[in-house]
Amino acid sequence: MFQKNSDIYDTSEEQEGGVPDKGLETIVGPSMQVEGNFSSEGNIIIKGSVSGTVKTKNRLTAEEGSQIVANVSAQSAVIAGHVKGSLAIKDTLEIAGSAQIIGDIQCATLSVAPGALLSGKIQMKGLESVVKIEETPKRRSAGRVKKKKTDDMVSDVVSSKDGVE
Repeated sequence: MFQKNSDIYDTSEEQEGGVPDKGLETIVGPSMQVEGNFSSEGNIIIKGSVSGTVKTKNRLTAEEGSQIVANVSAQSAVIAGHVKGSLAIKDTLEIAGSAQIIGDIQCATLSVAPGALLSGKIQMKGLESVVKIEETPKRRSAGRVKKKKTDDMVSDVVSSKDGVE
């Protein structure tokens, strides 16, 4: 009479993005409003409203029309609704054209569809080496600075006897 569908709970398959699919575990329906610390080991789909914090070790999907006022932490995420809070995504973050995000974003890979609205700082993995290169002190050149006026513009001219040392 009742059969268990073992495919739903099969953790061996991988979903898009290379993240193991641990089965659909939590759905916040369109008429639901959840407040507080919300955490899950599996996938989370939000169609309604969540405020507080949202954490999952798997995939978060915020569908169009969803409202999240929370700091979010997930392995990967697809955002099509409204988010007010920071997003810390370990792997891929996909932002749909209907999304509106107010808050800082940290992720490894970012995809933003035309029409999405973002306000906040975006930080991606891989920039650590670029920052170290830019922090290296620049060498100074010997010489003096002359102010030269041309057509109401002032430009700096550096001169040196032997060039840059």
